[in-house]
Amino acid sequence: MKFLNIDYSRCKQVVTKLNNHFENKVELASVEFPKKINYGTNEYYIYMFYSCLLDYGMRSKIYHKNLIDAYEKHSKIFCPSYVGKMSEDELHNIIVNNIHPRYPNVATRKWINLSNELLKYDSILYYLKSISNFEELNKFIKNLKCYGQKTGGLLMRIICDSKVCDFQENIKSIPIDRHDIEISRLTSIINTINISKNEIIELSDAYVNVGKELNINPSNIDKYLWEIGNSYCNKKYCEDCPLNNMCMKLK
Repeated sequence: MKFLNIDYSRCKQVVTKLNNHFENKVELASVEFPKKINYGTNEYYIYMFYSCLLDYGMRSKIYHKNLIDAYEKHSKIFCPSYVGKMSEDELHNIIVNNIHPRYPNVATRKWINLSNELLKYDSILYYLKSISNFEELNKFIKNLKCYGQKTGGLLMRIICDSKVCDFQENIKSIPIDRHDIEISRLTSIINTINISKNEIIELSDAYVNVGKELNINPSNIDKYLWEIGNSYCNKKYCEDCPLNNMCMKLK
């Protein structure tokens, strides 16, 4: 089996620098939701299940703005029982005209599948409260068969950060997307962006293990990487980036 060549000491240096820069930023990488929804309610968690469904990390802020606008106009599509009564064409048109996903047909099918899964629970809030460890939460999200590595990881991070479940564990994996891979390559943690699914898991494990060693919540590392990608890399604000003296792009 091929293993990814990861520079663990470099990873520690990068995470340390990120933590020093972002440690006191309260609203870092927060996932926005409609003001009409109260945080921590059943409605909040249902919204977050839908919210993470199509959040692939690309143009994330625009996506969440579109999603909130869609909720303001068509809040019923965020109700699993109502979605079950809609025609697929009606749902498709609302999603296309309001959320503007990159792959509309895939998005509509995922929305329907998730709604059918959520319908199996009288209250997602109460079910989440009954989950007693991280592995149980991870298994629950995977068994929905609606989320990939990135979207499922984001959902687990949101749920764990909210402290709704009956455990105090930190997340045990970081959802790695192409931005995280590129940041890892540019800072010489890895030497290629062409990595397999198993190697993505290895990279995620490296960040988690560094977090444990440095006593930094892996959830925060996930947020730090997201903020670097969204606020600096995407906007080409290289000179202002906290990793600018470690980045190959500026050397």
